[in-house]
Amino acid sequence: MLNLTYYQSLFNEDNTEIRCRRVLDEVAPSVKEVFERFIKTTDIPIGEEYYIRGYDTTLTTTYHDSRNPAHAEKKKNSDIGRKYFVGLYKKTGDKETNLLMLELNGIDQSLLIHAEVSFIPFWSWLRSGEIKQVLHTIPESYSILTGWREKSSVGKHDIEDFIKSCIKPRKRPSFQLGKTLPLEGKMDEYELNGYLEEVWGGLSEFRNLLLQEIEIGQKAMTALQQLSVVRDIEETRLLGRTYSVEISSVENYKSQGKRQAFQINDGDQMITKGHIDFLDYHDKNSPYQTIVVKAAGGNQIFTNAREILGYGSKEWWIKKLFATQKMDNQEIKTLAMDLLEEHGIKVDDHSYCVGTYDNESQTFEEGAHQVKKNFIDSALLFAHARQAVELPTVNEESEIVSEESENDTESLDPNFRFTEIYEMIDNSQFTFSKSIVRDLHLNLTALDDKHFVVLSGISGTGKTQLCRLYANAVYGLEYESDNPYFSIIPVRPDWTDASSLFGYYSSFEKRYVKTEFLNVILNALKEREKPHFILLDEMNLARVEYYLSDYLSAVESRKEIPLHQDDHVTDVPQKLLIPPNVYILGTINVDETTHSISDKVLDRAFVMTLSDVDFTSFWERVDRDMKEAMNQEFHLLQELHTTLARHELHFGYRTMGEMLQKLYANHQLGFDDAMDSSEALDGVIAEKVLTKIRGDERISDMLQELSDWLSRKLEGSSVSLNHVKRMQGELEYYGATQFWR
Repeated sequence: MLNLTYYQSLFNEDNTEIRCRRVLDEVAPSVKEVFERFIKTTDIPIGEEYYIRGYDTTLTTTYHDSRNPAHAEKKKNSDIGRKYFVGLYKKTGDKETNLLMLELNGIDQSLLIHAEVSFIPFWSWLRSGEIKQVLHTIPESYSILTGWREKSSVGKHDIEDFIKSCIKPRKRPSFQLGKTLPLEGKMDEYELNGYLEEVWGGLSEFRNLLLQEIEIGQKAMTALQQLSVVRDIEETRLLGRTYSVEISSVENYKSQGKRQAFQINDGDQMITKGHIDFLDYHDKNSPYQTIVVKAAGGNQIFTNAREILGYGSKEWWIKKLFATQKMDNQEIKTLAMDLLEEHGIKVDDHSYCVGTYDNESQTFEEGAHQVKKNFIDSALLFAHARQAVELPTVNEESEIVSEESENDTESLDPNFRFTEIYEMIDNSQFTFSKSIVRDLHLNLTALDDKHFVVLSGISGTGKTQLCRLYANAVYGLEYESDNPYFSIIPVRPDWTDASSLFGYYSSFEKRYVKTEFLNVILNALKEREKPHFILLDEMNLARVEYYLSDYLSAVESRKEIPLHQDDHVTDVPQKLLIPPNVYILGTINVDETTHSISDKVLDRAFVMTLSDVDFTSFWERVDRDMKEAMNQEFHLLQELHTTLARHELHFGYRTMGEMLQKLYANHQLGFDDAMDSSEALDGVIAEKVLTKIRGDERISDMLQELSDWLSRKLEGSSVSLNHVKRMQGELEYYGATQFWR
């Protein structure tokens, strides 16, 4: 007999440690026993494919953390342990599907017997038009719930609208389908077993459709996986010219799939780089298994792999559209299709074929190598057609044209939800802690009408990259994407007044000379619903209070800035009001080439300092091939960084990354041509680390530590050690020293 009222009291225990322990001891055993006994009656072979899993591991971990003083305070008010569940799962590939779950929920005081299904299958059924058929299989008496802590009910007639409402804001709630009973009184185990039988049988038709959907997705991922393992494409010939191709190892990308970087070189010169995403679903645009090929700053190919599934052989035709703003898109498409045909890729009016898939053997008839090459070649030719990258012909008559974005700005919707912004930044190739991203987010958004953040810190800590990452994440764009609402404006030392930002009227030319800063403000006035980000890079190369004072005063007073008094100027207003959708970011470095920032400016800005670096997280994101080759060198450089950090003379991510890149390039020269690893390490330390060392007697201890470290770690004659010993001698003789002589 299960005493549900008593279980409810255990879930509501205030002390997390006691709650988790008692749930494990008093609730879990009896609930698991009933559930396992029922599963035996279903004739499902429990093993590697089907398995039973409960909430025990999470509860045990929380229990131990609650007893650990280091975690106790954080875990004190956790909701973990306010419910208990045990479920039956099926594993398909690397994906698990819940088929049945028994849950005792103390938060909303209910007992649930249901199947828990992620959002993606429902999105897929909605997209394919099968949603009504699927919903018809769910008995009318069953609840459809969503939510983890507090569950809400969704009616069968409302679920299509609910799914649609979640797609654009990228909400991805799971659904629980089954029976809901009150968590009160007592229940005979046979009665509970009856409910399990009822729900298991009632969802049988739905379960079949769900497993069919999972199986289709797995078949599509099998095709994508064949392409992802291909790395032996060493060259390609485009427009009569041969280029070398470098394809990196596959890395995990978010929770959606894999990402693989590639690079196109003309001799020793990189022409462009990109990546291929092999996704189980695209979080923004598609519930289907998707391949995305990005090159030259834009998504050149986006297609789902289900197109090639079916019976027999199916050709993979992909529709291609262009959406540039300043070019004739029909002309670009015509040129692109002509280029594809010239390179042996089949085309029709608006589609092209990358290969043929044999569904019987589940292989590509041309071979995965050729199909992947077709994807890369097509992406490069598309980028060339829209003039985002130049692929010179053999006679090199091509004209270099500035890059245009393929993105349609009308489709870019801003989103300031921190969770989604942080997820995009966390999944980039850069390393920024959640606390830094959160601080930037709050500094930019806490005030409704003033958005001004200054980022300081040592060079190479990623100040500029963080600004770009954040601005792109607001629009759902990845770091490499061209964001029309983000502008980087380098500050020049000769900026002495507001005309550097807002332009000026030229009486000689009889026109108003506009600047990039002014153009952004004017665009922000036209598109008030879109945030416009401006990064003033190295903003203290000039005196900030000289060139930015008009802007700061206008934002503070909400008054207009006078620009000119000429009635003949029509493209620039005589007075300018700064709209609240302008976000100003500035980066500063502090050295002998820069100016201090006045209190007037500091009073109007949030100032962040990025000096701490996390090389552990940085290393996790490094390409797998480089990790394997440079493991020893990285850890030595990390030791060096620790030594320098004690004296505030450490280096940032840029320096670490560039040193590793040079060391890896040396490694790739091969045994006959490469420098000895110790010699190469010695060289990059001298070139990238020691060059920034200067100071007086306060760096004496640091130089001694550095001398000791170099003596221990570098074998033989060391260029770096010689430099350090020279600086030690100069310091002792002159009282000051620097790397440069």
